[in-house]
Amino acid sequence: MTNLQRWLFYASLFAVPYLAIVLGTVQTAFTTKYFLHIQLLPLLLLVIFGIFSVWTVLYRTFTFNDCPEAAKELQAEIIGARKDLIAKGFRFRD
Repeated sequence: MTNLQRWLFYASLFAVPYLAIVLGTVQTAFTTKYFLHIQLLPLLLLVIFGIFSVWTVLYRTFTFNDCPEAAKELQAEIIGARKDLIAKGFRFRD
């Protein structure tokens, strides 16, 4: 099962009962009493997903590991490439 198929399966697990309730196919005392709440459920889930996404991005940004060895290696490669370009006649605007 691909990732897309899995997400579509989960979406259908929510969408089929939701649409059955909203379109009036399923009517019980519970669905009649909380009909407005059921209608607003996708909006609530979207807000919760947005909060979770922002929290995840912020958490991973603040806990991002610093790699000083990789930074030094990258700077050395930049200096080497710069010297190679100067040797080939390229002029930088410093």
